[in-house]
Amino acid sequence: MDNIDTVLDRMVDNLIAHNEIDFLEDVQYLWRTGWSISTVIDPCDRIPLRYALKACVLERLAEIWSAPPRNRETSPPGWCESVAAVKVNFSVVSEEYRAMWDGDLESPIFSKRNIFAPKEFMFFL
Repeated sequence: MDNIDTVLDRMVDNLIAHNEIDFLEDVQYLWRTGWSISTVIDPCDRIPLRYALKACVLERLAEIWSAPPRNRETSPPGWCESVAAVKVNFSVVSEEYRAMWDGDLESPIFSKRNIFAPKEFMFFL
């Protein structure tokens, strides 16, 4: 049975694999479950990229879910603030589509951790 930790792990696996469809399905699944993202316990992931992606995803979810028209007032877990940037740049957009996004604004949530994501990334709920 899924819990928020297993779904978050699966979401990160899908981001790393550039599997946008399965990632989208898990975002929508999380929305429908109504689980509180603000209470996600620090996963203390030893792989810096995975840890950074988990923090970014939770921060972005909180941002999207708190905004109209969803208005589900929430915040990311406190531990997200202390997650460091990764040393190697990573893009949530696969290399074959990356050129489509050149020049677009980046998501500040992801870019502060050296991860490229378009500004409106995950705005599909």
